[in-house]
Amino acid sequence: MKLVVLGLSLSSSWGNGHATTYRSLLKAFAARGHDILFLERDVPWYRAQRDLAQPAFCRLEYYQSIDDLDRWRGEIETADAVIVGSYVPEGVEVGRRVQRIARGVTAFYDIDTPVTLAKLARGDFEYLSPDLIAGYDLYLSFTGGPTLARLERDHGSPAARALHCCVDPDAYPALVVPKRWDLSYLGTYSDDRQPTLERLLIEPARKLPHLRFVVAGPQYPDGIDWPSNVERIDHVAPADHAAFYGASRFTLNVTRADMIAAGWSPSVRLFEAAACAIPVISDRWDGIGELLEPDREIILADTSEEVTSRLARTPDGEARSIGRAARARILASHSASQRANELERHLSEAAARSGTRKSPEREKMMKRDRARTILVTGGAGFIGSHLCEALLADGDHVVCLDSFLTGRRANLRHLESESRFHVIESDVIDRLPYRVENGQRFSHVFHLACAASPPHYQADPEHTMLTNVLGTRNMLRLAERSGARLLLTSTSEVYGDPEVHPQPESYRGWVSCTGPRACYDEGKRAAETLAFDYLRSGRCDVRVARIFNTYGPRMRPDDGRVVSNVICQALAGEDITVYGDGSQTRSFCYVSDLVDGLLRLMQSDLAVGFPVNLGNPNELTVIDLVRRVLALTGSASRIVQRPLPEDDPRRRKPDISRAEELLGWQPRIELQEGLEATTAWFADEEVDPSRRRIAAEDGNERATALVAAAE
Repeated sequence: MKLVVLGLSLSSSWGNGHATTYRSLLKAFAARGHDILFLERDVPWYRAQRDLAQPAFCRLEYYQSIDDLDRWRGEIETADAVIVGSYVPEGVEVGRRVQRIARGVTAFYDIDTPVTLAKLARGDFEYLSPDLIAGYDLYLSFTGGPTLARLERDHGSPAARALHCCVDPDAYPALVVPKRWDLSYLGTYSDDRQPTLERLLIEPARKLPHLRFVVAGPQYPDGIDWPSNVERIDHVAPADHAAFYGASRFTLNVTRADMIAAGWSPSVRLFEAAACAIPVISDRWDGIGELLEPDREIILADTSEEVTSRLARTPDGEARSIGRAARARILASHSASQRANELERHLSEAAARSGTRKSPEREKMMKRDRARTILVTGGAGFIGSHLCEALLADGDHVVCLDSFLTGRRANLRHLESESRFHVIESDVIDRLPYRVENGQRFSHVFHLACAASPPHYQADPEHTMLTNVLGTRNMLRLAERSGARLLLTSTSEVYGDPEVHPQPESYRGWVSCTGPRACYDEGKRAAETLAFDYLRSGRCDVRVARIFNTYGPRMRPDDGRVVSNVICQALAGEDITVYGDGSQTRSFCYVSDLVDGLLRLMQSDLAVGFPVNLGNPNELTVIDLVRRVLALTGSASRIVQRPLPEDDPRRRKPDISRAEELLGWQPRIELQEGLEATTAWFADEEVDPSRRRIAAEDGNERATALVAAAE
């Protein structure tokens, strides 16, 4: 789409947070394929302090006066959307001109909504007047919560939507640099922030003269009594923000009084500091706990004594843990790419509501945003069916492609009446059906197709290998033609019988390429190779998940995985087979947690170029699992030991720090809760008891050995 933005400043970050906000948001918006023109009033104080005169992500033009804006009248008139920002010089007249001539969506972007509303209440119409609010199709607000309802109810906005500030992860990395200060603050002077700064930084500095403090930012008056251990820096350029925060043990967030009163008003500095993995001490206001979890991701303080105690008594390890948790939350929920997606959606919805003239580009955008069209291979399987269900719940169109070799139609029965869901029976190694190859354009492809349990994938090892190689190549080619993002579900089996524990994504594994599990293990490794080769060559946008042991409803009773084995045998009152002495360990992830991880990974713009482990890091032995199931079912089944099968991994536990940091993902379902739900499902299923025995009595020793595997 074509977007025109009239904002306070893009070229200069001197004395304002608008520039960094616009830079991160518009850079991410441009990365989504949109064309942007930014119009900035040419004023001397920003002209003298420009630190981004020629942005690569948009066209930046300057105008001298209101009348000078006429040079861009044609672009404003024909744009798909025009946004006017708060604090734009002569913003009321700018807004009137935009509303008069623009044929696309018009929006107001308010970086200080509570301040704006307080100004309007005083009759101060510096950049917005009450009549303009109803004239904008959309009111975008840094502030969420009740303020949005107030804008619609009391001021007549057709649609008020939260568009919080955000951070560019590339510009705000977590740096490991020497610590210069114990507590820092970065912000321009403001009368209504200064009392909080006095209470939460200057007073603690006086009480802790042996510690070091710093306040960075312009416009502080000369009369402030700074303690000798408080360093003053007049300006820190955005390029130096990460280094500034990185040099701090803690950093302080101070909120303007009007924003505290309104709540739900995070500052851009809060997100930027947290993105650098520096623990943030903040004043308290309604809604902050919904953005960052107190004591885990942020420290809230009301008094100087609380700050003093934190600085003097918090162990370095605890501080680092808070900083890392905050960074993971920010990158998962408040990155620029996520805000750009929100902006695109808000503008699309505003266009649909307003009935404005739609360009072909806007029509495409609206069609895409109303509902994505997603292909799920292996969608009738245990995990695939839960994924299809979640995507439909999100409003997407879903096409399930499955050969039904191991997938079951019963898994999809409850979805068949949904008009946005279609099932195609086909094998991914064969020529793709016409509807998939030519008749449908997909925005996303979840590639799950492959038997995942040892008895199933070893039943036809050649087909298993071809599914991983030829099937993955077919899906990559399809994604390349469609311009779709593809998520490949790989496996913890790529680590083999690991010598490193727990297993990080950097571990290259200990895999037998000649053993009975190799068709699956090596097939998945080859599939990853193909996927990353396509990514490196620019042919396809790829994400790769390495899935660890997953369990839950819709598992096949004959799939040979340890959870289904034990539950089915316990429910049937049969002997429970344990291979070896049961000391081998697994880490079990409930299926809803895994699906959440897959959805987050598919949407992530950070997890690119490397695999991501998805699994539950809570490790337990197989014998402990058996005892839990026996207690849960009340079964009198005996435990019978059998020899360990060939290449069975001794230990399996994921290192999920990458998923935590990049996706903000952690499993939530406790094992007891998950086992109860899974057991209840198996108990309710009309399962033939002979199938519950999982071929244990068929006399085939090889099949008997295979049921040991948990993956």
